[in-house]
Amino acid sequence: MNEPPEETPTQSVDVIPPQWVDMTCPGCFHPHKGDTVAVCSICKYRPNADRSGALLAVGTQLRRYVIGEKLGQGGFGITYRGFDLKLHMKVAVKEYYPSDFVGRSTDRKTVMLNAREHEELFGYGLKTFLKEARTLAQIKHPRVVRVLNYFEMHGTAYLVMDYLEGEDLATYLKRQPDGRLSWRSAVNLLLPVLDGLRKVHEAGFMHRDLKPGNLYWTDDGLVLLDFGSARQVASPHSRSLLIFSAGYAPYEQYLEGHLNRQGPWTDVYGAAATLYFMLTARRLPSAPDRRDSSRLRQPDLLKPAREWVPDVPEALDAVLGRALAVEPEQRLQSMEEFKWELEMVLAAAEKPVAEQPPPRPRVAPKLAVKPPPEPPLKPRAVSQPSAQPNRRALVITVTVAIAGLAWGGWWMFMSSSAPLVDTPPPVVVAPLEPVKPPVVEPLPPLVVTPPELPKPSVVVTPPVAEPAPIAQSAPLPTIPTQPVIEPKMVRITGGRFQMGSPALEIGRDSDERQHWVSVQDFEIGQYEVTQKQWQTVMGNNPSYFENCADCPVEKVSWNDVQDYLRQLNQQTGKTYRLPTEAEWEYACRGGKVGEVYCGGDDVNRLAWYDENSDSKTHSTGKKAANGYGLYDMSGNVWEWICSSYDEKYGGAEVKCVQKDATGPLALRGGSWYNRPAWVRSADRAWDTPTYRNDDVGFRLARSL
Repeated sequence: MNEPPEETPTQSVDVIPPQWVDMTCPGCFHPHKGDTVAVCSICKYRPNADRSGALLAVGTQLRRYVIGEKLGQGGFGITYRGFDLKLHMKVAVKEYYPSDFVGRSTDRKTVMLNAREHEELFGYGLKTFLKEARTLAQIKHPRVVRVLNYFEMHGTAYLVMDYLEGEDLATYLKRQPDGRLSWRSAVNLLLPVLDGLRKVHEAGFMHRDLKPGNLYWTDDGLVLLDFGSARQVASPHSRSLLIFSAGYAPYEQYLEGHLNRQGPWTDVYGAAATLYFMLTARRLPSAPDRRDSSRLRQPDLLKPAREWVPDVPEALDAVLGRALAVEPEQRLQSMEEFKWELEMVLAAAEKPVAEQPPPRPRVAPKLAVKPPPEPPLKPRAVSQPSAQPNRRALVITVTVAIAGLAWGGWWMFMSSSAPLVDTPPPVVVAPLEPVKPPVVEPLPPLVVTPPELPKPSVVVTPPVAEPAPIAQSAPLPTIPTQPVIEPKMVRITGGRFQMGSPALEIGRDSDERQHWVSVQDFEIGQYEVTQKQWQTVMGNNPSYFENCADCPVEKVSWNDVQDYLRQLNQQTGKTYRLPTEAEWEYACRGGKVGEVYCGGDDVNRLAWYDENSDSKTHSTGKKAANGYGLYDMSGNVWEWICSSYDEKYGGAEVKCVQKDATGPLALRGGSWYNRPAWVRSADRAWDTPTYRNDDVGFRLARSL
């Protein structure tokens, strides 16, 4: 991602409109209600209250952003409420402010060092802060907070993020009975976050500060906040500083030099400690105290969750034991492995005779020194059916039994078998060492007319079966609205093409494996489904950008789209559906082969994306059509697909989900919010069936 451009000082957004100040609370930018000098009911802002000299003054302007009240403060940064004067929306602004060795100048803006000896460490931390910003700005996952901008100003740096409505997980848990969640709720809530962390690790970064206070509770689930990289900085030529969260930080975060073995397993410990707290409402003993207890051959200070909450399954306690091992080499090594084990606990508890579990993810070698992590393998979304149901039941029964024994063995091992060692070294920081991203092997280039290949290398697409209807107690009622507006469809002649992208394509992700696929003839919508079309069927308009009838409908989940399809098909007597992932990419390429962008021309001519969209959707059909006469296949809004998402392209891309979906579902095309790399023909994304956002919509397809 390129550095965000400098704002021009003469821009109108650099002046706060007086009427805007009079209408909103300066602390939280919420509309005033009554007396403008009273305490705000939202953020508790008082105009004449004393304010810490470390904080930016309310009303301070940083480029196009106005600073409000403090949201949170730690040893290395302060996060404020903010308002974007250009886009007229609330944001969160994080300032790099290591309070141990800086202060605020008399102008109440500029950050200054307390002593010259801190200059090197401050500079190193500043670079780390900006690196975190650049990394997060390129990660696309609904469970990782979205970075909107970052820049340097007033002697420090700032990170601008989405402002999330909700509360942190720690606050949410305090309002629950006994301050905790049921084990099923806790596991299901955490699983999507582990997927987000996997994306972070693949980008070569770690979080380093996982805890309930850094997970935000929203209507759509938990979102990961406040990465801790800048808390763990150490210049090669200066002393180290360490700020961490006791009870959530693993033992290796207390060490330095060759003893430091940080990697994805470091975040595994923090995630497992967070899950333990969600289950028990109790924080773990500190990792050094646990290790000291082990050295003295005393029982582990960490008690199994079942001792606090008896209904926690033994298998779940066993997984926690492996994820919370004090020594890094004894711990689960990746988020993929941790997630897989949690899913197996759910499967064993809810479906004791379910299908064979998916293959276990590959585990990084457990060496005495930090190894380079291997690229994680995503478990298959759909297991292959077995001809031996009794054997399946036996496998799961044995798995649960072994997990329970492993848990007991783990506690005994930690309490009795650890050798006596010397007193551990003093607590110092570990140097930042990013995880190396996976290396992708080059693939052969695309060809226009490929030679005939052996049949086993080709995924042959059978005619796409219509998804099985969901059983209903009575027919869906017809909503009395204006006449239904059906989509304009384009017939696409099927064929054989190379799906995915070559290894050297700029912006390529690891889930774009290039492979030959055949598709049958089908029809696909010439345009994305519009707000007007949605409203004639459903009688409502859920869109955020709602004053644009010809703009694509957005803020619709995959489940919402299924409701729309049932209503549309019932009212028209036809069989519309979503396209498969293979159909979508075939149509997007418009008959061209080997092109980076849909249709192969300048992306500005074909797509609304972050540099030309003015941060909103646009009426369909305003950009150029591709070779098949299809509009907005790239950009404008992400489009839901009927296929399950399979990272390895194992065949799900040519099929529709045939029942109520629960797993990850594919999204294609990129949106008005995304950079050019995300509106490529081969780019892929996914989310859960309940996910909604203002840049997610769909277009229709139909089998022939």
